[in-house]
Amino acid sequence: MAVKRILTIQDERLYQVSEAVQKFDSNLRNLVRDMFDSMAAEKGVGLAAVQIGVLKRVLVIDLIEKGFIKGAFVNPRLLEASEEMQDGEEGCLSVPGLSAELKRPRWVKIGYQDLSGNEKTVEGEMLLARAFLHEMDHLDGKVFVDKLEPKLHKELSGDIERIKRGLRVEHPVEPKYRKKKAS
Repeated sequence: MAVKRILTIQDERLYQVSEAVQKFDSNLRNLVRDMFDSMAAEKGVGLAAVQIGVLKRVLVIDLIEKGFIKGAFVNPRLLEASEEMQDGEEGCLSVPGLSAELKRPRWVKIGYQDLSGNEKTVEGEMLLARAFLHEMDHLDGKVFVDKLEPKLHKELSGDIERIKRGLRVEHPVEPKYRKKKAS
């Protein structure tokens, strides 16, 4: 459909809680297509609707190249999470050029609705669990940099402030999960 502009952390809409989807219609399907197009254009692996300015509880994930899944998840909610944690690098299309280590549960079980409104569940571990939780945070008005350990947040505060002012970071780092494997 269309590639939409990804909001960056200077936009206050990213800090608002998204509303539940009530209508499962062509508008929802068009939104999901726009989200997949926008995410692909930026070489992302996940995107929440709020990141393109739509405050609806919708997220898309495309981790098919990494051996996981590709799909749209409407009104997602966390049902279970492992106590076992994983350290991993996260980046965000709304925080361009910055990535950092963040602890997340190793495994999650997510309840959601599909594009027809049917209730479903999905389980994910490692990168998929991280992607679900990262995108679900967006739906609750949270951005990953605000969840960093205080010491790491302080180290990155200069870059975070530059991005909030609409500037590029001086030494952008592309997250490992976005890098293509050498053929």
